[in-house]
Amino acid sequence: MILVPQLSEAAINTERQSAPYPTPTGVHPYFDKFQFWVCNPLDQGTLAWLRKQCGRGGLHVENRPARFNARFRQRIELRQPSDQALRWLACRDDALINRAEITIDLTFKCLSERDDAWELLHRHLVRPWHGKKQEIRAFRGGLQTRSLCDQGGLGDSRYDAGGSAPNKIVFYREEHSRVTGEAYCLHLEWRLKGLRAVRAARINSGSDLPEFSHRSFWQNRLRLYDVDFARLGRLVRNRTGGRKSRSSEIKRTLSYRVNIDARTGDMVTAPFQTVQEMIDHLKTICDVHRALVPIPIESMLPE
Repeated sequence: MILVPQLSEAAINTERQSAPYPTPTGVHPYFDKFQFWVCNPLDQGTLAWLRKQCGRGGLHVENRPARFNARFRQRIELRQPSDQALRWLACRDDALINRAEITIDLTFKCLSERDDAWELLHRHLVRPWHGKKQEIRAFRGGLQTRSLCDQGGLGDSRYDAGGSAPNKIVFYREEHSRVTGEAYCLHLEWRLKGLRAVRAARINSGSDLPEFSHRSFWQNRLRLYDVDFARLGRLVRNRTGGRKSRSSEIKRTLSYRVNIDARTGDMVTAPFQTVQEMIDHLKTICDVHRALVPIPIESMLPE
């Protein structure tokens, strides 16, 4: 079940405006990781300096020819790179960036609000161009579960695609932010894998990093949606019945009034725990995007 269904479209809109979504006390954007290749391996002095410019993830170096082009001989990963490291990378015209993790740490005033935010993202976060085979995976106590079947409590971490996907959203709970030390942290990252995915995020070279707009990046990608059950039910009814109805089907008796479309919308979404899974499985039945209502994300965006 995605949400408690409403019996009318007006009731849905009224309920949504008053929904108590958790508001972060802090929003901290940063680059969690960069991977780049160079043709001429860096000297030990430069590597030692870069190692000092990384956070707790450290520096990772591998000397081997790249599979995509044997001219590139060294692979380097920077974990939580400093501003100095980013400026250094911006000055290199020989570094090919083909992997990145763009991150936000959301901090909250208490544990329960952080966990409420985890559930909000788990149920309502949607990634465009998400295939049915890229199932949602949640890990609970170190064990993997499929969210489609799992009706248990909150997970420790959540992935919306497998390791080979060029785009993947990952978020998990941490005791504190790794960049500010603030407690009750929800760590959210967008993982880009491959040159095409990195360049689609407008990172063509290191020179794009100093002026990179984290706000614009997340404003276009952090998409949370609610479901208008009445409209979804009407879309299903029109598609299966070959109709073009623009109003809900209402059943009236002397003692009650029931929105049949809202009940249909509730029924067809019942097998799915997340809006993303609902979209993936119902998009061949009807234009399910027309039944989605955006949830405000302004409080989660970087300045």
